[in-house]
Amino acid sequence: MRSTPASLLRDLWILLVLVWIAGATATKRTVRRQPFALQLLQRGLTVAAAVLLFWPGLSVGWLGWRFVKPNPTVAYAGVAITAAGVTVAIWARAILGGNWSANVTVKQSHELVLGGPYRFVRHPIYSGLTLAVLGTALAAGNLRGVVALAVSLFAWRIKWPMEERFMVEQFGDRYVDYRRRVKAIIPGVW
Repeated sequence: MRSTPASLLRDLWILLVLVWIAGATATKRTVRRQPFALQLLQRGLTVAAAVLLFWPGLSVGWLGWRFVKPNPTVAYAGVAITAAGVTVAIWARAILGGNWSANVTVKQSHELVLGGPYRFVRHPIYSGLTLAVLGTALAAGNLRGVVALAVSLFAWRIKWPMEERFMVEQFGDRYVDYRRRVKAIIPGVW
């Protein structure tokens, strides 16, 4: 049986979710976390982006408008971009190990991770997820995917300043120097 772009996208996102769930069982104890209201806002935005991206029933009105005509080449390019993004996000998650959390936290014996994808960007999980959402939006070709990408970027843009504040408070000049040298999301750009 031949895989379709839709089935490949589904499988890539399921893989990411399974890795996230498995990895969540092996994290260090949290000693400090972001305010609950901010957690709710970020989770709400993430759920909204996921619903926009994956619920075909929302392809109504302008959300259903296409920005690219249905085209197998474009759809498979979207799958390749999604696969690259999922790979980066999983790599970054693996490198973080027990320091990872879905929320902004400081863990017991928290380590400043500068290797792997963290050599290129400070927030490679967001970079990878952004690529994955972009690829999925491209494969779908409709505006709801573009809106999902915008909502995702907004959610991560709210989250990463708090992460950075926690890291500066935890690691001081080491993190400040790292932040000065390494861009947040796009290597050498942003």
